[in-house]
Amino acid sequence: MHEQEFTYTGTRFFPIQSSVLDERALLSQVVGDYCIPEPESCRFLDRGDADVYRVKTAAGHFYLKAYRPPQSLERTEAEASFVWALSTSGIPVVKPVRRIDGSFACRVTAPEGVRTMLLFEQAPPALPSRLDEELLSRIGERVASVHSAADEFDTDFGVPELDVKSCLQEQVFHSSQFLSNLESAYLRDVASHLESFLERQSRQLPEFGLCHGDLVISNVRLGTEGTIVLFDFGNAMKTWRTLELAIVHWSLRSRTQDNQEGLWKAFLRGYESIRSLPGTLPESLAGMLVLRQLCFLGGNCATLPLRLGTQLLESGFVGEQMQRLRQFVEESGILI
Repeated sequence: MHEQEFTYTGTRFFPIQSSVLDERALLSQVVGDYCIPEPESCRFLDRGDADVYRVKTAAGHFYLKAYRPPQSLERTEAEASFVWALSTSGIPVVKPVRRIDGSFACRVTAPEGVRTMLLFEQAPPALPSRLDEELLSRIGERVASVHSAADEFDTDFGVPELDVKSCLQEQVFHSSQFLSNLESAYLRDVASHLESFLERQSRQLPEFGLCHGDLVISNVRLGTEGTIVLFDFGNAMKTWRTLELAIVHWSLRSRTQDNQEGLWKAFLRGYESIRSLPGTLPESLAGMLVLRQLCFLGGNCATLPLRLGTQLLESGFVGEQMQRLRQFVEESGILI
């Protein structure tokens, strides 16, 4: 991957990475095309992997998610279609809202390029800060129900399949911008061995299929009467179910809480009560944790400049995550 060179002189506009879209224009030109009652306002809320605007209506709040280039309209529509299909299969998810023409996604032309959008219902509250085994067991059941429902769909909705080589190249490229030459060389070595490991993994159902793609604990919500609701399918893809479960394991390890192993085992018990665990789970889990950590590091390095401030960088984020990656690599034995 190579950075494009720009030469701008005179009165020509200088290129930007990400704009903050005008709230009034969004309300009048975008929100009005969705099937929601009497929208009153659209206000910028948060900037992360995408920008989020809160839409106030007579019936409550909705949330407009504005993706950054090069996200295509087809990719955005695929995410919403997959989530909608899960909801019609009885899986509790935070649902997208349809537009008047029946589609979900729309796009606007911003200074940095085309930005695609989805409107979602309001998500339920986050999980409690202290997790217990009963809750993790129910989360396991919910994840298993998603995989089972996805295996029955007669279409993949256009959800992309994980391209390992391209993915690893991108993560190394973005991370290396913040690393020394020695650390970058280590990262390339890890990626090369990880690619070989992943090439040996089956890409057939039920080991490989439609997945949420980012099942960290913050993307699991608690609905009415304790219902487990899944949230934010922005990384939905066809990938290994072992990777899906590994992300849960990774997320539990990221929390400062006792009994992490007990919570993980409870999650697996819940999953196994609905469907069989992936056959490769025991031996491939450690390698999938390396993949998750590499993607987490690269993904954040790619978007840090586009967030509200760079506090993560200032706090030694990259160094901490590299140390964690080395720990996962050592546990996996990938470099042996």
